[in-house]
Amino acid sequence: MDLDYRKHDMTRFSDFTEEDEKLITEVYDQLSDSYDISVIDIQDSPYEQFSSHDLYPIFIPKICYSLKDRNKDNPFYLYIVSKVGMASRGGRLGRKYDTVQLWGLKKLEQDFGYISINKKRLMDKIAGIFTSFNINFKDHDFKDFYVLGSDQYKAMNFLNSKRKETIQSFPNENFKLEVRNTILSFGLPEILTTGNAEIISKFLNEI
Repeated sequence: MDLDYRKHDMTRFSDFTEEDEKLITEVYDQLSDSYDISVIDIQDSPYEQFSSHDLYPIFIPKICYSLKDRNKDNPFYLYIVSKVGMASRGGRLGRKYDTVQLWGLKKLEQDFGYISINKKRLMDKIAGIFTSFNINFKDHDFKDFYVLGSDQYKAMNFLNSKRKETIQSFPNENFKLEVRNTILSFGLPEILTTGNAEIISKFLNEI
C-alpha cells in the first residue's frame, strides 16, 4: 500500500509509533486482499452520527477505512482507534498506556432502536444476572447471549436467523455489539492485531 499516511493529515497520525504504523500497514494490506478499501475522512463516515449519542468518550478514531466486498455490496467502516488509558478513578493515564484498537460501524436497512448483545460468561449463566433484562430469553437457540434493548419486537426483528448464526459463529467471546437506530457498532476491546482485523471485517461484511 501507499504507506505515506501523513500526506493525508499530519495531525491524524502523529500519535502512532513506528511499530504502530507497521502494524496498521499490515492490516491495510490484509484487508485490501479481500475488500475494496480506501482511507476516508472520519466526517464522511457514520461516526459523528453515531457518536452524537455519546459514543465511547475514551475512544479517539484516528483513521477511517471505507470497505466494500468485491461485488461492491455490504459497505462498512473500520476505525483505527486510540483507546485512552484510564485510571480506576477516571483520570487519564499517561500516553504510554494508550492502546491501538479496531472498531467498525455499519449502516443498517432500518431503524432497530437500541440493542446491545454480548456473550454470556459462565458466572452470568449460573447467577442468572441478566435474565430479567434479556428480551429474547425464550429463544433457546440464542441462550448463550444476553440482549438488552429498547424495543423487544425491533430486537427480535434484528435477530433474524442469519444474524444469529453470524453472531454465534464469531470466534472471540469478548466482542461488543451495539445498535443505535440505523447504525451497528462492533469491535473487540483488545489491542489491534491482523487476526482481529480479519475476523471483525468478516463479521461486518456478513452481519
